[in-house]
Amino acid sequence: MSPKPAEPETQAAPPDSGQKLTMTPEAAQVYYYLMLDEAARNNDLRAGGRAIGQLLQLDPGVPVFLDAARFYGLRKEITLARDIAKMGLEKFPDHFDLTVLLAETYLEENRIDEAVGILRDLITRNPESADARLHLGQVLLAHDRFAEAADLLAAPSAIRSGPLTRYYLSRAYINLKKFRDAERELKAAVKSNSDFVEAWAELAFLYEVMKDYVAAEKTYERIIELGQAGQEVWLRLIALNIKLNRPDKALSIAKNGPEETGFHLQAATAFMEEGFNEHARELLEPLADQNNPPAEVFFHLALIAFSVDKDFARAVDLLENIPEHSPLWAKSARFRAQLLYEVDRKDEALQIVTQGRTSDPGDREFWDMEVDMLASMQLFDEAHATLDEALARWSDDPELLFSKGSIYDLAGDKERAFQTMERVITIDPENPQALNYVGYTLADKGLNLERALVLIETALKQEPDKAYIVDSLAWVHYRLGNLEEAWEAINRCLSLGVEDPTIWEHYGDIAKAMGRKAEARKGYREALKMNPGNADEIKKKLQEK
Repeated sequence: MSPKPAEPETQAAPPDSGQKLTMTPEAAQVYYYLMLDEAARNNDLRAGGRAIGQLLQLDPGVPVFLDAARFYGLRKEITLARDIAKMGLEKFPDHFDLTVLLAETYLEENRIDEAVGILRDLITRNPESADARLHLGQVLLAHDRFAEAADLLAAPSAIRSGPLTRYYLSRAYINLKKFRDAERELKAAVKSNSDFVEAWAELAFLYEVMKDYVAAEKTYERIIELGQAGQEVWLRLIALNIKLNRPDKALSIAKNGPEETGFHLQAATAFMEEGFNEHARELLEPLADQNNPPAEVFFHLALIAFSVDKDFARAVDLLENIPEHSPLWAKSARFRAQLLYEVDRKDEALQIVTQGRTSDPGDREFWDMEVDMLASMQLFDEAHATLDEALARWSDDPELLFSKGSIYDLAGDKERAFQTMERVITIDPENPQALNYVGYTLADKGLNLERALVLIETALKQEPDKAYIVDSLAWVHYRLGNLEEAWEAINRCLSLGVEDPTIWEHYGDIAKAMGRKAEARKGYREALKMNPGNADEIKKKLQEK
């Protein structure tokens, strides 16, 4: 329960300190304001209440009611703040600031309609109050009541109040997609006040929404001419010229913009996002020569060296400039490890990811990368050891268990792989990869085909366009003797654009079972083009035709 406002004491005097002190009302007022200020600093609700009680007795003027309501409001004592505001309004009806404070107590409790009603009543009693109308308009905009805001702010009495009203009216129109109306109001606002930067910025944004990029560019340039443009305006102008495929002009703007490192870094990022890497490089290389440049500079330059120059060694060297304490270190370490792995410096790559998972064992990506690298290097025992450590940290994690099963499969231990995948399904019954693995294995062995079909169909519900799962569906139908369903599925699988010798072999087997000799030959020939591991077996099938 919230405490009630303290009752005023009978004498305007400080607490007894051993002798009686007499103060004038003016001195007492100063004393209790100091007491209220100290209570605010110490967040002392009780002392604040005592001070408020005395101040209301000494001088119950508007400032006291406002300060008291704000004291309670800032401490989320909404009922007390509301009571004080109501007390003030009884004495000073229609006072704008007190009415706003009362409305805010309802907004704090998300009682929007009551807050709006209070402000509407104030406007009804004071129809020429531009401040009341504008404040209500802001409240309506803040709560997405755009049509009401537009109706309120478009009234002639509101428009006469000046460019600020037109600015907020334009925002209501923009949200209502009345772009021409918004343009009219913003033009009127900046005509009335040519230094109104916010209105110019809103107008430039509006032109972008309307895809009038030439007008947007001119408007951004006007803001810069005013000399009040922040980095965001410069960046919008750069982005606009990039969008208009004028990267050279965008680069010129960037070079003439703010000199801050952060600005040049953001501008470079804008160029890279649109594929203008050479322009980004022109901004980034000077930053790299500065003292203690941001880690992002080296990371972006490494991306350019990798994607544009195909210079993996240079990319690695750049990434090595990112210190371990940087928030970007983990990302850069993973990137560096991938690059080293690509250039067959696998031991170095493995060392980096091992360092990463040791220094930050909570980062799952390092664990996954280490397992993948070990498995691809056919270091299966080491991969299992890493997975066992990970499973000790993330017990029965289905992704880790799936990796364990996959490594058993790679190592040729199909039985343990199957058992592990069954365990994954037990923990995660909708895991599409494990469902497919178990289903396909059963189908390939001709075992429990009805269960295999259910498992594969369940996997397809999760990933309906995964070609290898559609292939499994075709294969289980083939094993069940449902040749029409198998033929439909294998053709759908191929339509997904996957090139895999096993899929083409299945195509040939299904076609052969259906008596489609030409299609069977096509399937086997396509499979052989991909140098499958069982080429001799497929050649034998082809010769049988």
